[in-house]
Amino acid sequence: MIELSTDHSSESDSLLPDLTPMLDVLFILLVFLILTANSANFSIEVDLPQPQETALKQASSNAIVITLRNSKDNETSVWDLDGSPFQDWKDMRNALKTTLHQAPDQPVVIAGDKSASIENLVQVLSFLETRGRTAAEILLEP
Repeated sequence: MIELSTDHSSESDSLLPDLTPMLDVLFILLVFLILTANSANFSIEVDLPQPQETALKQASSNAIVITLRNSKDNETSVWDLDGSPFQDWKDMRNALKTTLHQAPDQPVVIAGDKSASIENLVQVLSFLETRGRTAAEILLEP
């Protein structure tokens, strides 16, 4: 039979396994599992309006409608103001100034296709702001 001597206490302690690394690993695993556990997802249901194809027709009956198109195609106009085409910004600006002066209370609706230039949109919005129109509706394709 093997007996351990009590006078060499440091040698007897060395025969027992050290549990500190195992506890460290278990603690890290426990933290990892707690942090990655599935938590309840909170959400709010929002009812979005359905897109309507007649939105531009409804808006055109009681609003000033500005339509923006792609400027790379030289055959079509870049801007339309209530159905009147304009190829030049100066002409469009003058016509828009007249229209805004004649109908100061009508809302402004800006519509455009996907390939319309953002620069043209910014021109129209900055002109509207200089004329005192701080709000305009922008129609987007769904």
